[in-house]
Amino acid sequence: MKFLKEISKLWIMPLFLVIGIIACDKGDTATEPNGDTYMVTVSSNPAAGGNTAGGGGYDDASSVTLTAVPNSGYTFTNWTADGAIVETNSSYIFTITADMTVVANFHAVSTVPQDEVPLGTTSQFALLSSSDISNIPTSTITGDVGITPGVRSSISGLTAPEVSGTIYAADDAAPVPAMLIAAKNDAEVAYLNAVAAVRGTPTPAEGNLNGLTFTPGLYQSGSSIEISPGGMLYLDAQGDANAIFVIRSATSITTEATSEVVLTGSAQAKNIYWLAGSAITLGTNSKMKGTLIASTSISLLTGARLDGRALIQGAAAGQISLDQNTIVLP
Repeated sequence: MKFLKEISKLWIMPLFLVIGIIACDKGDTATEPNGDTYMVTVSSNPAAGGNTAGGGGYDDASSVTLTAVPNSGYTFTNWTADGAIVETNSSYIFTITADMTVVANFHAVSTVPQDEVPLGTTSQFALLSSSDISNIPTSTITGDVGITPGVRSSISGLTAPEVSGTIYAADDAAPVPAMLIAAKNDAEVAYLNAVAAVRGTPTPAEGNLNGLTFTPGLYQSGSSIEISPGGMLYLDAQGDANAIFVIRSATSITTEATSEVVLTGSAQAKNIYWLAGSAITLGTNSKMKGTLIASTSISLLTGARLDGRALIQGAAAGQISLDQNTIVLP
């Protein structure tokens, strides 16, 4: 009897071992239990822009919180996944249902403090043009309007009731012509001051500025600048109501339809300067803040609002066109 018991042990134990192996083969692997663990891969763009936290493995349907902290000289812009913006706050919270690769995008900000741009006698003008001013009524303008060497007949569609100020032209009686020439000269001086190399090294600001935040300082595009339709550019003075923003484009500046420049942190329109090597265009129902100084033309499309000035610099420069706009001196 004892001999039979020993024999039974010898074949029963291997049988349990085989059953156990089969059971393990039918189960899940350690790297993918039940297919319910997903990875969140997080990176910074550019790598020097800032740090992120929250990446790693998570169970299916878990809540994930990613955080982004910019390094000095950068601001956080947005989170993107597969190239699409998924969050504009630095904290991104979502429920995970699949593997994800998420990028925290940062943008360089200027660290070069700026002095104000000297406007001289142009400061009284909401509009200062060279050859023509055209308007599709009704616009509302707070501030003076001037044109030189263009004459009063070069102003079309703009009437005195639309202007809370005075409309001046080069063929008005003295001393108006001399005053307008001085103002145009001051506009050119302001432009040359704003683009001068002595202002320091600008931070690049190429292409579409939608979703970016600029702190005070000097920004420049070697080509064009735009804000895409419905987009927003934030100018954050960081609590300093006297902080200066100088934004320069070698060619054009365009704000598309319903876009907006948003002021935060005590930023003021009177301390913002936009310089264009060619034309500036404000899109339909867009909202712009600051003094615009262009080298060829300035166009405000239907319903656009400007809290600032529209100034053409240079004797050979072009025209200003309006279409049911609001312009308010800052």
